[in-house]
Amino acid sequence: MSTYLAASLAMLFSLPPLLWLALRDPKRLRSLRKAGPSPAKPGARRLLASAAALPGIVLAGLGLWPPLLIWIGGVTLAGWLFAQALAGHRPGGP
Repeated sequence: MSTYLAASLAMLFSLPPLLWLALRDPKRLRSLRKAGPSPAKPGARRLLASAAALPGIVLAGLGLWPPLLIWIGGVTLAGWLFAQALAGHRPGGP
């Protein structure tokens, strides 16, 4: 399996749980102070975090180090982009 294919497949499995975690983040929802989705329960957050990390664990277990590093970078970038996209704009702020 090619490096980029392995990294892409791993990211495909990690990004949906990461997005769900970002959408249901209790601190973000509390700061918005409006009706909407309820925050995720701690057990659900742990399960989703484990699901998001599982592809990386599999890549490491298989010894696929280059795809693992690409996966780490891609998931980190996606998490940052999710946080930026979901951040509420504050009037008078930067």
